[in-house]
Amino acid sequence: MHAGKYEKEYPAKTPLRAARLKELKARLSEQQAQFTKPNEQSKAATIASYRASHILAKHKKPFKDGEAWKEGFLEAADSLFDGFKNKTEIMKAIKDVQMSRNTTTKRCEVMAVDVEEQLRKDIDACECFSLQFDESTDMVDVAQLCVFIRMVFEDMSAREELLTMLPLKGQTRGEDFFQCLHDIRPRDKTAAL
Repeated sequence: MHAGKYEKEYPAKTPLRAARLKELKARLSEQQAQFTKPNEQSKAATIASYRASHILAKHKKPFKDGEAWKEGFLEAADSLFDGFKNKTEIMKAIKDVQMSRNTTTKRCEVMAVDVEEQLRKDIDACECFSLQFDESTDMVDVAQLCVFIRMVFEDMSAREELLTMLPLKGQTRGEDFFQCLHDIRPRDKTAAL
């Protein structure tokens, strides 16, 4: 609106101008909400996708089961939320959760990298650590070396984690174990092997 016309229709310091200003601010807030609400819904759907992918991985389920999980969740929600005023909104939110095989695979890969980075940070932050080894065979008789790490921190708290599981090809001698652990850093913090 042109400045001169605005001054005539809504004189300064009048209730009419104050009401118009309030109305314009409300419309602006509505417009901004239209942009932020989808972003918040998208973020919530992504978080839900990560959580569901984590459960699939934790229970060692195939990544393609994510699609079946979503289908089952939609069917259950259809009955569960029957009679709710916001049922369509709930159903849309569930439909927005990405659970395809490829998406679930990517989510699990991202989480695996994050866990590995956290473990590396903990190894760097610990005062000392010790390694424990366990050799066993898998279902097809391939020797596996499980390496566990126990880290002791400055506050004397300790934590144990599975560091890695490596297939041992050929012989399973001490030299083979050592070769598998060649890239563990920092060696100066190793208290025991």
